Amino acid sequence: MAAQKVSLEKVTASMTLPIPSGVRLQVKKDQKVKEGQIIAKRKASSQTKSYHLSKLIGVSPKKALKFLEKKLGQKVKQGELVAQKKSFLGKSEKFIAPLNGILDSLTEDGILRIKKELAEEEIKAPFTGRVSATTPSSVSLSFAAVEIKGSWGGGKKVTGYLMVIEGEDYDLFSLDGTCQEQIVVLRGKLPKGLWYKAISLEAVGFIAGSLTDKSLQKEIEEGDDSLPVVVLGLDDKISQEIWGELKKANGQMALIDGQEKRLLIPG
Repeated sequence: MAAQKVSLEKVTASMTLPIPSGVRLQVKKDQKVKEGQIIAKRKASSQTKSYHLSKLIGVSPKKALKFLEKKLGQKVKQGELVAQKKSFLGKSEKFIAPLNGILDSLTEDGILRIKKELAEEEIKAPFTGRVSATTPSSVSLSFAAVEIKGSWGGGKKVTGYLMVIEGEDYDLFSLDGTCQEQIVVLRGKLPKGLWYKAISLEAVGFIAGSLTDKSLQKEIEEGDDSLPVVVLGLDDKISQEIWGELKKANGQMALIDGQEKRLLIPG
């Protein structure tokens, strides 16, 4: 692990949030937003998809109903068997659900309709800032932050609440279910076992003084979707100045970027 300088400075940072199809923006470019403000929203709705079942399984439209493996009005999951026509030779024609939904109806023409319910969805601003850019599929926010750049980093870029763990000796009992959606902050070394436990408990990242195992560094670097880790120590321990900033921000929403080996604390 290269011994590079750890730095702390105030910056104007930015992040881009993806906007799923059907979700409408509630903000405009250059608009100021507060943490937790709704910036995009989709109302609950439903979509109905039609499939020519009789042709797909090779039966008469009037007889298609008896080949259903599920009842009309029943929920189905994507990949689940919906209808099947078996032959005397052991072969069969199948219709597999292409999406999650409800078997809505079957017409006299052999058309099967599957209704998909779309739940209400809200996207909220993770930080107080300004809308710097918008597209049909994304919105970018700029915000003032304290940027702490580390000596090493790896993994993806995510937001989460900072959770400072006191002390410098850590084991599997140092974490419990309260670390869900948290960026766990350790002043000393991060053990490999603790990293695995954090994944199972759905923590979103780690800030640490160093890693105890070089194989962990390799695993994080080679993983396509690794839990991000940023090392802020130079001699296996985070300095008093940096540790003070982290403790002051305990419980606050922050952004950890493993690739850029940095932590952004808005404010």
